[in-house]
Amino acid sequence: MADKIISIYKTRLSLSELIPLLAMMMALSALSIDTILPAVTIIAKDLGVVKENSAQLVIGVMFAAFSFGQLLYGPLSDIIGRKRAFYVGIFIFTIGCIVSYHATNFKVMLFGRLLQGLGVSSARVISQAIIRDQYVGADMAKIMSIIISIFIIVPALAPSLGQLILKYYSYRSIFLLLLTHATIVVFWLGIRQPETLAVENRKRFNASLLLKEMRLVLEEKTTFLFSVSQGFVFGNMVGFLMSAPQIFADLYQEQDRFPLFFAGLAISVGISSILNSSLVKQLGMIRLASIALLLMISFSLMFLVFIFFGNGQTPLWITMLFLCCLFFQVGFLMGNLNAMAMEPMGERAGIAAAVIGSISTSISWACGTIVGQNYQKTLFPLILGWFLLSSLAFIAMRLGVAKARSHN
Repeated sequence: MADKIISIYKTRLSLSELIPLLAMMMALSALSIDTILPAVTIIAKDLGVVKENSAQLVIGVMFAAFSFGQLLYGPLSDIIGRKRAFYVGIFIFTIGCIVSYHATNFKVMLFGRLLQGLGVSSARVISQAIIRDQYVGADMAKIMSIIISIFIIVPALAPSLGQLILKYYSYRSIFLLLLTHATIVVFWLGIRQPETLAVENRKRFNASLLLKEMRLVLEEKTTFLFSVSQGFVFGNMVGFLMSAPQIFADLYQEQDRFPLFFAGLAISVGISSILNSSLVKQLGMIRLASIALLLMISFSLMFLVFIFFGNGQTPLWITMLFLCCLFFQVGFLMGNLNAMAMEPMGERAGIAAAVIGSISTSISWACGTIVGQNYQKTLFPLILGWFLLSSLAFIAMRLGVAKARSHN
């Protein structure tokens, strides 16, 4: 039925509609994580979690499933089309939300979150493949930056939205909000967005061919190294997401105003993403990403010095100043590193988006979990992790650049 409706719209969507649509698709994963942040400790208490850091698994399990799920939807979208693969993912996501809504113990809650991560990973893969089907190079990076600058509004507002729900309803109502958002995206995509992968360009399912395609993506060293770099950058974000609710509650007694501080950090990413979209054609993706990573390393090292002399803690205004400086750099990295990784892939856009997403998310989940689980009521593990991961991201990116130049 959806395909018949779509046949009315045979031309490509205008950017004025495509960008907000894809931003809403990508925002579903952020909404699934960030609206839960104010409720993490409440969920843990309600479901009888004893170890304080175990509450972070509500976030961590979703990231783990998210990284694995991306490997499924890339190949699937190459076989059945971008839109149908997205519908499969949203069906799984819906089941996960229902399971979490009715969870009576922490294990069932985590199972629901696992299904949510497995399902919502389709949104990231499919949105990137839709862009890559139609745009390349700096144009792709510019569009990604614009999408991210819009998409960042969601994590800026999501914790406040979660806290508002908690004020009047149970934390379980958050899962109803997620279902509502997913429903809107499905209908918008189904009615307005034409399928970007023509039937004649789709691939038949062939396990050996699929493994070969994955191997070819992994053997493209530039793609692999830029994906690894992206993973280390996102590892900083995951570590922050896991630690932040406890940091603002334990160190600053600011759990009620945490959504406001989080919004400020998210807005700084949005501002830098907008700047990136206007600068990327003038300065290039590589130069912008290199400068951003060097600044990230420098700011995190300076922050560590303040933390050392503050016995593991700094005044709230210093913490927010440095965090804003660190988050500001992310806007110059998210779109650029992804576009740099996707650029050599051409007709392998679907499986490439899956492999790139899986590599970067797996690395970010593993690194972020290590950072989060080492939280001991000081800022030191978070910012040391930020310094180390930013340094590794810079090394991986420069190796990727060297490989790319050696091919030319």
